[in-house]
Amino acid sequence: KALMGRDAVLHLATHIPPAKDATRPGAWRENDRIRMEGTRSLVDAALECGVPTFIYPGIVFVYPDGGANWLDTTTPPAPTPILRSSLDAEAEVVRFTGAGHRGIVLRMAGFYGPSAPNTLHMLRSAQRGIALIFGRNKAYQSLIWVDDAALAVVDALRRASAGIYDVVDDEPLQKWELAATLAKAVRRRRLLRPPAFLLWLFGGKDVMFLARSQRVSNRKFKAETGWSPMVPSARQGFDLLSILP
Repeated sequence: KALMGRDAVLHLATHIPPAKDATRPGAWRENDRIRMEGTRSLVDAALECGVPTFIYPGIVFVYPDGGANWLDTTTPPAPTPILRSSLDAEAEVVRFTGAGHRGIVLRMAGFYGPSAPNTLHMLRSAQRGIALIFGRNKAYQSLIWVDDAALAVVDALRRASAGIYDVVDDEPLQKWELAATLAKAVRRRRLLRPPAFLLWLFGGKDVMFLARSQRVSNRKFKAETGWSPMVPSARQGFDLLSILP
């Protein structure tokens, strides 16, 4: 009944574990419940109350390792077990669209910015000489500034047709350049990068998506809505972070 007469549901609830806990058994259980049961319940309620629009922010991590190729919503997903619940949530949004409504999935890149806890953790590690960036030097990593992600949700609400879109910055950087840019932000000459096998050692195959090369394109979403990121790449983003106290 709380949704009666509403114009849209923005399903922004999440429970992503902090980086230090992400590899612990059960760390993702609550987040999976929100994605699966929470999305299903919200879609049911939105359909019952006649809400015309439903927006769910998914994640680009569901994509495979694409090497240097650009990835987009035509690329078949290759989720690890802890990512499957995001695709389950997407399926609920597709069900909402199939019932004659406007369901929108925004696959978000990794968030970063001064208010993002994972960014603060990354900066603290970088100040100690460690870059928490996993994978091959020439692998790509897609990111999105937190404020740009928020604006994308607003623009999707205003202008997007039903469908799945990728919300990433304009220029995903290769991981060697991302580490160099991070080093510059914390005023170090270089940073050490942990080898990818440590991901497997502490988290198993579930977290190996963090080592993938994911060069994701935002072209579809920009063409649909006119949205454009204020922070077009991590070069500018880490420059902004470098002025933090």
